[in-house]
This record gives sequence, C-alpha cells and structure tokens, in this order.
Amino acid sequence: MASSEKIDPTLREVSGTIFDIDQTATHDGPGLRMNVYLKGCPLRCLWCHSPESVAPQPQIVWLDTRCDDCGTCAQICPQGFDPAQMPADERPEDCLDCLLCVQQCPNRALVVKGEQTTAGTIADEAVRLIPFFRRTGGGVTLTGGEPLMQPDFACAVAALCQAQGIHVAVETCGFAPWDSLEKLASVTDLFLYDVKLIDDQHHLEFTGQSNQAILDNLRRLAELAPEVVGRLPLIPGYTDAPEDVKAVGHLWKKLGIDRVWLLPFNPASSGKYTWMQQEYPLADAQVQSESYLQQLVALLRSLGLTVNIGG
Repeated sequence: MASSEKIDPTLREVSGTIFDIDQTATHDGPGLRMNVYLKGCPLRCLWCHSPESVAPQPQIVWLDTRCDDCGTCAQICPQGFDPAQMPADERPEDCLDCLLCVQQCPNRALVVKGEQTTAGTIADEAVRLIPFFRRTGGGVTLTGGEPLMQPDFACAVAALCQAQGIHVAVETCGFAPWDSLEKLASVTDLFLYDVKLIDDQHHLEFTGQSNQAILDNLRRLAELAPEVVGRLPLIPGYTDAPEDVKAVGHLWKKLGIDRVWLLPFNPASSGKYTWMQQEYPLADAQVQSESYLQQLVALLRSLGLTVNIGG
C-alpha cells in the first residue's frame, strides 16, 4: 500500500490515453468499481471483445444505430472522404486534428474513442467515490485494452489511488516486459490475469503473439505479494475444449493461484465491430450451454480450484 506522505507529486501530471470510465461497475474486482479503460493492446485476439481498445491512439468510430445516412459528414469533409463509410483503422491521422464530421453530425453518429488525460484527474474522480468503495469493498480497476501498454500512466494512477486508501485492481493479458509488471505490482492489490491457452502455437495463431512472456510473467507474479486471480475467456472452438481448460487449470494449481474465473463467450461485442466497420470474425460462434459450462467448472474444481463464472 502506497503512503500519501511518500507520493511524488509529479505523478499527478503523468498522462495517458483512455477510451472510457465506468464509475458504477460491478465486475472486474470486488464491490463497486470505477473501471478505467486504457487504450492500446499488444495482442490481436480473433475474439477481441473491445476492438475500439486495440489501437493506442484515439480513433473516430461510426455508431450505425444513430446514423440516418443524411450525408452531412461526407459533404463537410475537407478531404472529400465519406466518414460513415471509412473503417476506423484507415482514417488518416490528421482527421483527429479536424473533427468537423464529429462536431457537425446532427445525430452524433461519429464519435472519438480515446482521449488524453492525467493520472491526477483519474485519481480525483476515484476519491469522490471513496464512500461507495468503503461501503461495498470496491475500488478502482485499470483495464483496457491492456494497462501495461501505458506502464507509467498505469503506475501513476495506481499509486495515487493507493495513497488515498483505494483498492486497486489491474486486469491484464500479461504480455509486457517483466520490469513494467513488477513495478505495477508494487502499487496493485489485485491482478485479474488472463490465460487464454497453454499451447503456444495455438496462442500465436489466435492472438498474434507467443504466450511465453505471458506465462513467465505469471510465474514470477505469483511469487510476489499481490493477490492474483486467474481468468480464462471461453471462446467456442478456440479456448473452451476440456483439454485446453484442464491445461490452464494445472498451471494455476501449480502456481498456487486457487481463485479462478471462467468468462463465457459474449457475442454482444459484434456491435463494436460495426463501429469500427470491421467484419466480426466469430459471427457463427455459439454461446456455451449452461450444462457445458458446469462441466468445465467441475473439471477445474476437481483440481482443487475455487471456480466462478462471470467477470
């Protein structure tokens, strides 16, 4: 726990890029949470639940449910683009310097996902929620994207919050340099650590990265003081086979990580791919049945793990 007397005041000025804050979250940690969503992720998971979080920089996205095809954005674009037809990843960087389409869209169908802020601003918002945190046993959760894509910012926010007695959780995929994770661990109370697959070849194929750094970091993190809860996203046909789940369970047990969460597949993210004007890669995937989920729960419990379903 960081002490307010030892906090470097310059931490308040450390800047970072976020794309959302949820001040009334009831997931990603105990009690009422203020979830802070940081931009940027080093993985490219086929099943990404938040495609708007992947790029580190702000992006203009198109909310199709608000758009009535009035054509205003195309008429006013200085570069002659039709912003309602341009994928977020293909927009020129100078679009963020212009923003005419965002400002003049009559239905607010074009919005910017991502804004720069400071650690002090985030901490001040958290301080206002302290009465609710104390009443519910909650706190602040840094999530994303991947918080360790912005290690200085994440550490500054965590340190400032801990100095005010606020519980800090970090949701991470674990793909980062160890020194960044070790530094963040010194100001974090709880890690929610995702392990998607033990098979390295499949991990590389489905996420774009090897899992070696992820697993090595988890082994080292498990030896430190912060509490670690294991999480496994259950993606139909990719991570939810019994043999794959069992392999992850054996790793958790070996490392002494006894509290774990299974995260069932949620197809609701398909709408976010429409925002980005990208094809949803799991359009044909089927949600796991309750009976199948209970089979996986029983499998992990047979290893001596405490298992929950949810987030």
